[in-house]
Amino acid sequence: MELSISDLDTQSVYKLMTGSIQPRPIAWACTQGGSGRLNLAPFSFFTLVSVNPTVVAFAPLVKADGTEKDTILNLREHHEFTLNIVSHRVADAMNQTSAALPYGESELDFAGLTPAPSRSVSTPRVKEALIHFECTLREIQSFGDQPMAGRLVLGDVRHVHVDDALYDEGRIRADKLDAVGRMAGNAYATTRDTFELERPG
Repeated sequence: MELSISDLDTQSVYKLMTGSIQPRPIAWACTQGGSGRLNLAPFSFFTLVSVNPTVVAFAPLVKADGTEKDTILNLREHHEFTLNIVSHRVADAMNQTSAALPYGESELDFAGLTPAPSRSVSTPRVKEALIHFECTLREIQSFGDQPMAGRLVLGDVRHVHVDDALYDEGRIRADKLDAVGRMAGNAYATTRDTFELERPG
């Protein structure tokens, strides 16, 4: 099958790309507006892009009606955020926070989650998560204003919280973290079935 992106509609491109690039880790992003109102939302366009300096990236899409996600509105107002890693035990709560709530209504309250104080930023983290990144906004790159255009958020990681049970001589115990990734549609994957390959040379 040969597919030219220019021949496909937006929804077809979305299905093609998210079905091809999987599993995708989930950035559970907590942001706040100027009045302190909290927003929590999951984004499966998420990765580490630099170690020195330590920079993470995630990419909310413009909504179908052409308006910005609450996360972007908040980040333009308040340049700090936390990213919380999604373990299997909080997957249902993470899914609840993807609900389209009115702007200013807290997804943490809606999903029964607990905000916990951060060390280096004013935006709280999600207490129920096992790993948290405290970040300051480096920049937001825009790829257009049409529906489903991306906003690439780059954040400098200032502080990391790791649950003691996960931390073993500088490494993260993947079996204890039990992270989940996004597949296509409503499907998710666990990290329970892994294998190792030694790098050559």
